[in-house]
Amino acid sequence: MVTIREAAVADRPEVEALIAEMIPGVDVASRLRWLYDTNPGGPAITWLAFEGDAVAGCTSLFPWRLWLDGQEVRGALGGDGYVRPAFRRRGIGAMLHDASRAAMPEHRIACMYGAPGAMNVTPLKNGGSIEVGQVVRWVRPLRGEAFKLPSPLAKVATKIVSELVRPRTSARLIPAIANDVRIDRVWQQTRSSLRLAAIRDGAFYTWRFQQAPAAKQTVYIVIDDDVAIGACVIEPLEDGRVQRLVDVLAPPQHWRTCLAAAAKFCLKNTAAELVEIKLLQSDPRPMHRSLFLDRGRKPFLVVIPEGGDERLLDPHRWFYSSADSDLDDHSH
Repeated sequence: MVTIREAAVADRPEVEALIAEMIPGVDVASRLRWLYDTNPGGPAITWLAFEGDAVAGCTSLFPWRLWLDGQEVRGALGGDGYVRPAFRRRGIGAMLHDASRAAMPEHRIACMYGAPGAMNVTPLKNGGSIEVGQVVRWVRPLRGEAFKLPSPLAKVATKIVSELVRPRTSARLIPAIANDVRIDRVWQQTRSSLRLAAIRDGAFYTWRFQQAPAAKQTVYIVIDDDVAIGACVIEPLEDGRVQRLVDVLAPPQHWRTCLAAAAKFCLKNTAAELVEIKLLQSDPRPMHRSLFLDRGRKPFLVVIPEGGDERLLDPHRWFYSSADSDLDDHSH
């Protein structure tokens, strides 16, 4: 018989063992300290599945502070869902998901959201998640080499195209510091334009990126005329050909300048041919005007408790990026 219960402090060794199996090679202690214990949204909530006395699997909710129509609410990302091979094909994953959803009101969690991998979309939908939109991978060329122009005119054509796509802005990027008050100010200037988004203040950026175990994602302040107009996070992907804008925070009037500054920084400081960012298809920001092209989509899912706040199912309210993830290394 399978039973599900919320993990207690005494279950920590079991959770550690499951994570070590789930993510081979991960520094388990660092992941637990970062994602489970020190999240400014609150500690992780984990459920364990048992068959008899044997631990069969787990899943967790990671609380996320959300800004909804001018008020703070508590959302969550679902993650670290795992069923041991010996216990699969018995519906245990679905049982764990059902248990976490049923407990959302008890833990004051208004929604669980994210853009899961393809293999998880159907199980999540079967468990009550609703596809409220599509996440678009926007890609901007930095150099003519990104187009792989054919010979014999490739060299000349590549040079011409490189000049055409070169980012043009006087704004620049400088590294942020921990709990950077400039990010707090940018968040305060930006939040009135956001109807539904993760709270992106200095505490969030410090925890989410600067304290992340992999240390692959770097936070920058965007400076124009000696004034902080935005913030962004850049991560090199594995082959070095692409730099990911994990997040961009800026008021609407500075959004295109911040994109251009980030692209200019990547062009100058890396050998990357492309820069990319993930945003919802319903996001109103004019990405084409900044030379970004749509290069793929995946479902964006939201689940709310029965009778929950349906504003959370409105794709036109959401601002979403790769910052809304428990991944601190997207290179694999």
